[in-house]
Amino acid sequence: MAIFSGIIGCFLYDSIVLLFDFYLWFTFGFAFGQVWEITAHAINAIQNSMKTLSRQGGFYRLFPFSYRVCMKSAFHSYFFAHFSTVFFAVALCGVVTVGMTTGVIAQQSAFDQPVESAVHRTSPQASFISASGRTQRPELPLLSLEEALTIALEQNYGVRIARNATMIADNNAQGIKGLGAAGMLPNINLNGGWNESRDNVRQQFFNGNLQERAGARTDRANASVQLNWTLFDGLQMFAQQDRLHELQQQSDLALRQAIENTIAQVMTSYASVVEQYVLLSAQGKALELSRQRLVIAEAKARIGSASELDAQNARVDYNADSAAYLRQEAIVSNTKTALLQVLGNVNQYQGTNFRVADSLSIGNAPRLTDVFERLAKRNAALRIASVDNSLAQIAVRQAEAFHLPTLNANVNYNFTVLDAEAGVIQTAQSNGLNFGVTAQVNIFNGFNIQRQIENARVSALTAELQYQDLENRLKSSLQQTLRIYNNSRTLVQLERDNTGIAAAAAAVALEKFRLGTMSSLDLRQVQQNYVRAESRLITALADAKRAEIEIMRLVGDLTRE
Repeated sequence: MAIFSGIIGCFLYDSIVLLFDFYLWFTFGFAFGQVWEITAHAINAIQNSMKTLSRQGGFYRLFPFSYRVCMKSAFHSYFFAHFSTVFFAVALCGVVTVGMTTGVIAQQSAFDQPVESAVHRTSPQASFISASGRTQRPELPLLSLEEALTIALEQNYGVRIARNATMIADNNAQGIKGLGAAGMLPNINLNGGWNESRDNVRQQFFNGNLQERAGARTDRANASVQLNWTLFDGLQMFAQQDRLHELQQQSDLALRQAIENTIAQVMTSYASVVEQYVLLSAQGKALELSRQRLVIAEAKARIGSASELDAQNARVDYNADSAAYLRQEAIVSNTKTALLQVLGNVNQYQGTNFRVADSLSIGNAPRLTDVFERLAKRNAALRIASVDNSLAQIAVRQAEAFHLPTLNANVNYNFTVLDAEAGVIQTAQSNGLNFGVTAQVNIFNGFNIQRQIENARVSALTAELQYQDLENRLKSSLQQTLRIYNNSRTLVQLERDNTGIAAAAAAVALEKFRLGTMSSLDLRQVQQNYVRAESRLITALADAKRAEIEIMRLVGDLTRE
């Protein structure tokens, strides 16, 4: 009876220990080493307890028959049963541990994706939709940056208006039309006229004859060809020709500036869309993490291992992340619309039904001396200011030309026909050529010429100052943009490391929360740290890209000569 009681007692105690081991595993998911350590501690505790009881005679009081036989048989039975059950538990825990480890690695890989990686190939929205049971959206057509630039150069209104202005300037300066616009060619006019009159006529002649006629008809017809040519106007025509050529160059530079600004706007808007898509990706990952946290918290609340308050807090955070995701979707749509507006057609691609590339790349940092040299030679705005300076100098020449004489030549050929029923002449016809030269010199006009010359010189000085001011502002802007660019490149490297650390921390934190070793508030903090890290990374990337585009625009690298 004592032996049987000892065996039953040991088996009951061992079964309780084994059930406790399984409970710890399935509830908290301890790894293989943790389960073995707990089991080893349990065996040591049992052996120590048995030794203590034997020293104090506790088992004599519990089992009054044959203590030595009971203990020896019970210990061997206990050791065999416990070894078998522990071996089985360890094997089972090893299998489950491998599965759990694989799951953690898979979950970690989801967080380890870089911010610049696929936004559409592994869209966070897809995980959110599949998690909520909704149907995934179809693949949207890809709008590449090259395609966007091609569309913008064809459809952008600013570029099209600048092209029209260039056509006007070309018509004013090129070929024989340009000579005419400068005033170097003559004016030839053809004039013609005919009129008829009916008059009551009473004429008394010196010879005594009297002529009276009622309703006498008189027809007159004339035609003439006139040529007027300014042979010399104080060199104003040559100054005007130079002015037209400068305006043509200015219109070409204005077109180039419009194209550069449009390209920069398209590239910046495109980068903004990519930025907002990546932020949407980060928000989607945060939403998926909140969803898993909510599932775990509700499961714990159902089995009583956690309070209902944790589940409610998880639900609140999940709803907040869902709202943030929807707001980010709206921001993505708005940035797409802004991009289409720059392209010149907001109705293209059926509103915002398109996707963009999934990455932002930045080049190497340029040298300061190189960019300043290219700024002086290629910047469109600075070259337009230089043309304005030349135009101001031409205006001085035009004002000074009024001091010089002008010489005009004119040639006329006239043809006249007269047919009258009353009067001295019944019919008449004449035709002939007349020509001449006219010279004019201004003697005094109230000092207006001198005033115009002085004003033109002041305007030329102003144009030179405006050029220097613009050059100074462009150099300052270039230095600031270069500083932002270099700083953003440094931040990109730093935030890329932070994002990797935050992603790993988020995966570990979620697993700890599942095991019950991390609180809900701590998991939320880790989650927010991850979202902020990805946001800072893509913001640094976007800032670097925008600064790079601005540098290229300032130094004229967006277009070719």
